[in-house]
Amino acid sequence: MTASPARFSLAHLIAVVTITILVIAFLLPTIRKARDQANLAQCQDNLRQVGAELILYARANDGFLPVSDTIENPQTQLLHALAAANELNNPEFFYCPSIQNPTLRLSHENFIAGRIGYFYYSATSVGPDTTLSNFLRNVVVFPRRLDTTMDPKTWVMSDIWNSAVPTAHPGFRKGVNYLMLDGSVDFLSQSPRHSFR
Repeated sequence: MTASPARFSLAHLIAVVTITILVIAFLLPTIRKARDQANLAQCQDNLRQVGAELILYARANDGFLPVSDTIENPQTQLLHALAAANELNNPEFFYCPSIQNPTLRLSHENFIAGRIGYFYYSATSVGPDTTLSNFLRNVVVFPRRLDTTMDPKTWVMSDIWNSAVPTAHPGFRKGVNYLMLDGSVDFLSQSPRHSFR
């Protein structure tokens, strides 16, 4: 007598599907966290690259960094100054991969319009946007023209941050990357106003 082949019943199929769903559900947060950490690291690297371009620009301009009209978009003066000095190597450097707002993400249209994913602090004014941080609007003194003789820890660029709005990096309500005048980049997991220079 031969044994009959094993049958794959509906109960087996449901069990396999259930186990697969549970495994995916357990892995999804880990995958998201890994992606968020990779975006955070890429954002920091982008700021380092912009910092290197700005230092090269400053060396050719008596130590002065380009000055924009405002810290917010559009940043056409910054982009034109770096392009004119042949220091604009890659548009991707001006966009944080964590940003979800389509007007601040890397696209040809945004780049041509001067809309980048960072604040730039060598500017004549904070800008007209009333949703900007009260700290930036009322405490930081503008005009603010940066040069290489200033405190090396002076902020040059950072992720965009607004009052009462979470920043681009998931898991950090007010976490921002920021570029300093010495070309280094750091990350704050709390409100940027307490460490801004």
